[in-house]
Amino acid sequence: MLMAVLSKRWAQLTILLILLGVGISLILPEKPPSFIARLQQFNYDTYNVHMPRDPAGRYRDVAIVDIDEESLRRVGQWPWPRPLMGDLALALRDLGAKSVAFDMTFSEPDRLSPERMADTLPNSPDMAPVAEVLKKMPTNDSVFAQKIGQAGNVITGFVTETTPTKSIFVSRAPFCGHSKPPFNDKHPAPPLLRARYLVTSLPEITRAAAGNGIFTAEPDEQDGIIRHVPLLLDYGENGGPVTDVLPALSLEALRVSLRDEFQILEKMGRCAGYDIDESDIGTVNGITLAKKLVPTDSWGKINVYYHGYYSHPEHYNDIYVPAWQVLEKKAPADKIKGKIVLVGTSSIGLLDLRSSPLTAVLPGVEIHAEIIEQLLHDQYLIVHPDTKYYELLFIIAVCLGVIFLTPVISGGTMALLVAVILAAEIGGGVLAYQSGYLIDVAYPSFVIIVIFIMSSILTNLRTEMEKRMIRQAFDRYLSPALIEELVKDPSRLKLGGDVRELSVMFTDIRNFTTISESMDPAELIRMMNDFLTPMTSAVLDNKGFVDKYMGDAMMTFWNAPVDDPYHATNACRAALEMVEALKPVNAELRARAEKAGKPFHELKAGIGINSGKASVGNMGSKQRFAYSALGDTVNLASRMEGQTKVYGVTTMISASTQALVKDFACIELDLLTVKGRAEPERVYTLLGDEKLAATPAFKAFAEAHARMLAAYRAQDWDAAGKLITECASLRPDLAALYHLYAERIGAYRAHPPGPEWTGVWIAKEK
Repeated sequence: MLMAVLSKRWAQLTILLILLGVGISLILPEKPPSFIARLQQFNYDTYNVHMPRDPAGRYRDVAIVDIDEESLRRVGQWPWPRPLMGDLALALRDLGAKSVAFDMTFSEPDRLSPERMADTLPNSPDMAPVAEVLKKMPTNDSVFAQKIGQAGNVITGFVTETTPTKSIFVSRAPFCGHSKPPFNDKHPAPPLLRARYLVTSLPEITRAAAGNGIFTAEPDEQDGIIRHVPLLLDYGENGGPVTDVLPALSLEALRVSLRDEFQILEKMGRCAGYDIDESDIGTVNGITLAKKLVPTDSWGKINVYYHGYYSHPEHYNDIYVPAWQVLEKKAPADKIKGKIVLVGTSSIGLLDLRSSPLTAVLPGVEIHAEIIEQLLHDQYLIVHPDTKYYELLFIIAVCLGVIFLTPVISGGTMALLVAVILAAEIGGGVLAYQSGYLIDVAYPSFVIIVIFIMSSILTNLRTEMEKRMIRQAFDRYLSPALIEELVKDPSRLKLGGDVRELSVMFTDIRNFTTISESMDPAELIRMMNDFLTPMTSAVLDNKGFVDKYMGDAMMTFWNAPVDDPYHATNACRAALEMVEALKPVNAELRARAEKAGKPFHELKAGIGINSGKASVGNMGSKQRFAYSALGDTVNLASRMEGQTKVYGVTTMISASTQALVKDFACIELDLLTVKGRAEPERVYTLLGDEKLAATPAFKAFAEAHARMLAAYRAQDWDAAGKLITECASLRPDLAALYHLYAERIGAYRAHPPGPEWTGVWIAKEK
């Protein structure tokens, strides 16, 4: 019942349209399901891997001062004393760094500060003066703050937290803060991602810095790869109302480096140095920095456009400068001068390692470098706000086309069309990516492929159901072979045909008239069914086609409508099986007759087989036609079936058939001119298959029979008579045949044929 419903076109349309609706609805939410996110990430990663960003600014834009393993070995274990970090900042300023951003926080007091060391001294009179001196010395944190203030270009970092912290947020103009909450009903906060809690550097360090930025970069939860980084975040103390907008570390590093190139903007509700562009509906379009728009998504995030140059080991020395070289005044000035310097670490032990689409493991500081280069050279991956709607329109248009076209064009053509559309979509995505626009082609392709597969499955289901209906409607009238041909090619249900080599068989019941006179109609029909059922099975089991039933007769043929290179062999096997199949039928009829007290009439078949060319195809009228065969080959097969009763044999085959089954047990019957033909035909009787033909007994009999025919045609009546007696003793079942030849010899003795006699017998009846 379910399959029948699913095969209906309306049901299939309903299923496909529901699937399309589900596919569309899944990408409407701001945060799609995880599997869609994975597809979109795959789309992004594939583009980025095969078309990485051209590192236009390499060698001149960004340098990374690396706290690497060698620096830790030379300078000492981490964390280093804060005054040493201040020296690092001053050394970088002296080398010409435009700005210096620390990719780390200084949230705890330096454990190596003098006052902290004083607390660790023994409480004894001897050590009291030392402790007093130490406590009067400046703290390492204040020294560090003094030095970065002296440098004037240092940006410190902080991170977001999801739980309350003890960190204190210190407002200052470049840090986008104000003495009063800048946001109210008239000037609402921009719709950015929210930073609820912070881990910041110590207040005195924060105040001394030229800028402060967040270096939080949350990886995608599906695979831990960082693909998006927020450039601005909303912040409210302890999760309260939004009071400030906080910039990313990379954005602050760039702002500080450009401080002499533009006037810092001071606007209520805006970051100092930044202007947030919002649409009429309150979503972020981008950030204006130095009068240049930085496009972001609606939440203020930027897609990281990786080039992966930093992560190549062979380019390490082009970008990275070990921290120990800077501290020991051994760093090449050309690697620092005029560049934005990021201070980070590649040391595994300091755990600042991340993943990108291009590199499984890379120092987190490289991500800031990638973003800074993007901002400097306008190399963005923009997701236009309307892109999703264009993707939806594309999915709807293509899927509706697939749904309505799949049933009317071939599967191969539809698959090729879908492949071309997907190739065009991917090509368009590549061109867009090269122009700086990120278009998702993975999910639309997924939906289209799913709809195509489902549409193909449902169309094939409906087609198979239709084929089943054809088979069920015609399996009682046509052979399975013809039904399959019609199912594959319905165009064959038309008038016309072609000429093919066939093996044609005619079969009927011997003495049918006499038998039918002793039966009532019901018994006669039952007897006919008993006869025709095994006859038909023998034909169909041997790849034959049942052309028609004609009362007690049946016409069948081979090698049409499907090819059968062994048509003569299969026809002869069918004839032999028919003979064997009649034995249990006769046994059943005998038992039935004895039970009813009626005489038993044994069913005997007459079978004629001929092979040759014939016209075969659909014949009849435009209103009604049937698949059949016509021609002299068919007529001769019919005549030979009629002659079987004359020769007293069950099966008669033509010379053309015998030539195709030479391994079978056959003997020549006569040179016979059947009624309606002028030329004689050498005819044979089929006695068995290859196994019988190989037996010594049959070989001896066949040799004796051949000598009998030779003596008969040589008019050696005495020799022929003796051989007739010998052959009849060898095959009593052929007694009627040899009785026929004995009568002919008797007639020829009385009336000898003339010298022109060739042994041809002319049949007087059909």
